[in-house]
Amino acid sequence: MRRRSKDAAIRDTFATRPGGLVSRLARAGLILGTVAALGALGGLDAAGAAGVAGEGPYPWKYPASGKVQPGSGTTVSKTACTSGAPQFASPYAPPCLPQFKGNNGGATSNGVSASTITLAQREFPQTANTAQVAAQAKNAGAALPQVTDQVQQVFLNYFNSVYDLYGRHVEIKKVTAQGDATQESLGQGQAQACADADNIANQVHAFGEVGFAFNDTFVGGGTGPFSQCAAQQKLVEFGANPYFDEATFQSQNPYSWSLTMDCERIGGQTAEAFGKLLAGKPAVYAGDANLKTKTRKFGVYVPNLAPYEHCNAGATSSFGKAMVSKFHVPASQVATNFRYGLDISTFQQSAQQAMIQFKAAGVTTVILACDLYSAGFLTQAAAAQNYHPEWLLNGVALTDLDQSAQTYDPSEINGHLFGLSEAAPSTATSGPASLAGKLYQKLTGHEIPPGTDGNYGGLVMVFDMLQAAGPNLTPANLARGTHGLPTLGGPTFEYGHWNFRDGPTGQPTGDHTAVSDARFVYWDGTMASPLNGKQGTYLPVFNGKRFTLGEWPSALPTLFTGQ
Repeated sequence: MRRRSKDAAIRDTFATRPGGLVSRLARAGLILGTVAALGALGGLDAAGAAGVAGEGPYPWKYPASGKVQPGSGTTVSKTACTSGAPQFASPYAPPCLPQFKGNNGGATSNGVSASTITLAQREFPQTANTAQVAAQAKNAGAALPQVTDQVQQVFLNYFNSVYDLYGRHVEIKKVTAQGDATQESLGQGQAQACADADNIANQVHAFGEVGFAFNDTFVGGGTGPFSQCAAQQKLVEFGANPYFDEATFQSQNPYSWSLTMDCERIGGQTAEAFGKLLAGKPAVYAGDANLKTKTRKFGVYVPNLAPYEHCNAGATSSFGKAMVSKFHVPASQVATNFRYGLDISTFQQSAQQAMIQFKAAGVTTVILACDLYSAGFLTQAAAAQNYHPEWLLNGVALTDLDQSAQTYDPSEINGHLFGLSEAAPSTATSGPASLAGKLYQKLTGHEIPPGTDGNYGGLVMVFDMLQAAGPNLTPANLARGTHGLPTLGGPTFEYGHWNFRDGPTGQPTGDHTAVSDARFVYWDGTMASPLNGKQGTYLPVFNGKRFTLGEWPSALPTLFTGQ
């Protein structure tokens, strides 16, 4: 269903994970399962003949335009292009294409010329709230914005040389927003957001906005209000509507896309995992003795915006309905929720109120469907209330990174924090052993600076989609080609399975968000993190295997052994 602009909102403080902190890349986890057989990539023509109304144009095809045959010839970077080979050495690179020769059509869209694709990077002016966000990010180990800019430029130059953009190259222009980050986080500030979209489309003349959250204020430009305005201006937003439902993306097709998982899929994923592994069983990992013997009663802490509430807040949400109907959990065990505003100045007060409510309601298990800062405030508030429940991740907004959990109250989480993680281990998305770190070392001869991946994941997604459009670069061809891409990310899926074909139900109905899977983890407060050497790290369950809808096992091994 379509959402009104007042219902739109922005990603949690760090929706994508572009850097050490922000590089959760939560699109971490995306699958294109139904077309696995297309690994041979003989042409990747995927007719999904009928499909959903918001997912055209059909048939899906990679690339969407031009007479280009994947898996043949020699790439633009002069490497052999064979069946199944990537465009460059990355599990997230699209199928290779032979170097394009011919007329690319010139100015096929606004922001596109025969030689250039102009993209904007919308950045909010600093306010007291954004300064607090930036301070929290830096305290958690995020690199300075200028450091990320430098790393990003190295990757941008490289991607311009190895992707086939049919004679064009990408230029990213920073644009200072008129809008206010806090207002747009609350689903407000529509007039200013629309003014920015108008400026980017008609004055900057950009084809799209990148939506990177790892910037000067650590808040991405692709807020809910802005994404709606961008679609009205026929401007592509690559970091749109973080964690919104797929229906919102469909209503803005073909302009809105995101690396992070849509909340409809999150609701279904968490319901399946928690319904199979945890529901109906005693809360044995709670810290309070009186809670350990009680059957789990879940309390969800979630932003008070319509898409999030629709997906995850209480028994009437997608999550709650699935728990009740599919896994036979009594509605009373999933009904408790607290809805908070995405205004960092109110986070601490909201957390205090929630912990009083949850304790009084007998909640045994708190689901962290929230930003990483709120998670920290919640653990502090619970400790102040002498309340020690289980803490359950649903995998969003960087709560599942070592750097984040190291800032939580250890008396609350040690032995009690576990759940889903869209992210890979922190060392896989930042640091010298990560994909970004290895590429940066190769290109510069230096170790990548700590606390950033230079927006590696976001840049790769943008370039994948631009190459998928073919020489006739239009928003419609971008959509058609992106839906035609195969599963990306294997075999280790550092940023998760990337899948723009399978919808939130797991069927090949099309999707506008990349990540589609998660793993199960628990917090070990006795071990040092391999990322930064500080106390505490997430450990994988099920040998780190990632699961998507329909794949979650039915039994959970014992957690917190040795603690």
